[in-house]
Amino acid sequence: MKEKEVLFKKFGHTFPAGTLLFKEDEACSGMFMIIKGQVRLFKKIAQDELTIDVLRDGDFFGEMACLINQPRTVNALVEEESQILFIQPQFLDTLFRESPEICFKIITNLAHRLKKVYEIMEKLVLENAELKKERE
Repeated sequence: MKEKEVLFKKFGHTFPAGTLLFKEDEACSGMFMIIKGQVRLFKKIAQDELTIDVLRDGDFFGEMACLINQPRTVNALVEEESQILFIQPQFLDTLFRESPEICFKIITNLAHRLKKVYEIMEKLVLENAELKKERE
């Protein structure tokens, strides 16, 4: 049996489209890995929804709130019927010890996100510098 099949038997759930997995500012109830399907991460600003990311097969989400014990920063909505692993915080240590492959994927995922953040920061710093020059 493949590792994902074993993990799905232990932690897997099938969620219909339209399921709200968690809301911004909620405490961490667990992290998620999409086996098959699609989830949209978004923020509510007034009456609007600002899409932050659309995640697909193999993507992780919700780990940040669990790892640093902070409230959720976004909302997560299932866009199409999805098979998703839901790992509660008390099982994370076990998962990391028993599945180095999953641990490596999470670290890689976090590294890609950090790279995006640095790229955005660099862009904002450059735009800010240009605005300052224009005002002088």
